Amino acid sequence: MEAGMTRSAVRLAAVAMALGSAAAMTACSSDKGSAPNVAGASGGGGKAQDEGAVKQAWVQCMHEAGQTGVQLTREGQVSVPAAGTDAGQSSGAEALQRAMSACDAKVPGMQQLNDRAVRAMVEEARGLAVCLRKNGLTAEQVPDPDPKYSGNLAISPDIDSALFQKAFAICSKDHPGVGVTSLGLDRK
Repeated sequence: MEAGMTRSAVRLAAVAMALGSAAAMTACSSDKGSAPNVAGASGGGGKAQDEGAVKQAWVQCMHEAGQTGVQLTREGQVSVPAAGTDAGQSSGAEALQRAMSACDAKVPGMQQLNDRAVRAMVEEARGLAVCLRKNGLTAEQVPDPDPKYSGNLAISPDIDSALFQKAFAICSKDHPGVGVTSLGLDRK
């Protein structure tokens, strides 16, 4: 938890975490005419395919876009390099984002997987927020999670550190995957 982070640094961190999360759910198609869709997808013609086929198609698309560091793990998760760049690219984060946008469009089922993952992460962060409030923090200090932070919990920078650590030690056991970021929250 860093109180001195700028909004742009936090957004960049949130984007990087979202990319990692999205990548953990992703894939791209070499068959340009019939990109796979997730089962239960609304609209679009074509036969629904399983998540593994969608992820594989998205990864292939990323490779075709020059993002060869993106890989599908043995566990069926998509892995994106931590820096978000392949060697030799000067604007790697921007190139990665362009490739991801292009592959999301080519493989519409991938966006559905990402959306589902973000919703699940936000719900998990909501559970952590509720628990922290039950253990001494206020709704002002720990507001409900904002989906724009991709499942991370943005807390007020003026929280008593000892009180937060005590509550977090209790709550993190049930919500281990939730990231917590301290920043100046939008106050309107």
